[in-house]
Amino acid sequence: MKFSWIGTCAAMAFLAISIPFALASEESARDDARKAGRAVGSATREVWKGAEKAGKEIGRGAKKVGKEIGHGAQKAGKEIGHGARKVGETVGGAAKEGGREFKRAVSGEK
Repeated sequence: MKFSWIGTCAAMAFLAISIPFALASEESARDDARKAGRAVGSATREVWKGAEKAGKEIGRGAKKVGKEIGHGAQKAGKEIGHGARKVGETVGGAAKEGGREFKRAVSGEK
């Protein structure tokens, strides 16, 4: 029976001493977890802000490129249109002249 009293007293003393340390370390662990969570949250916000900023810059760049391509296409379209008009006028003039020559040839045969 003496051993069980001594064992019980030793266990009680151990618990009396270790409980405040256990609670303190639990609070410390909670604080450390909170700090780690805040650090992860802050890092995530920074990455998100950076990605958002990069996305906006990419969008602006794409808009500028699209605008330049649009202007280039419009200018090219005008140039193609002018060239086609000139070709059309030349072909039309040649066809008209060919028609006149044909008419003269046919009229001269009579």
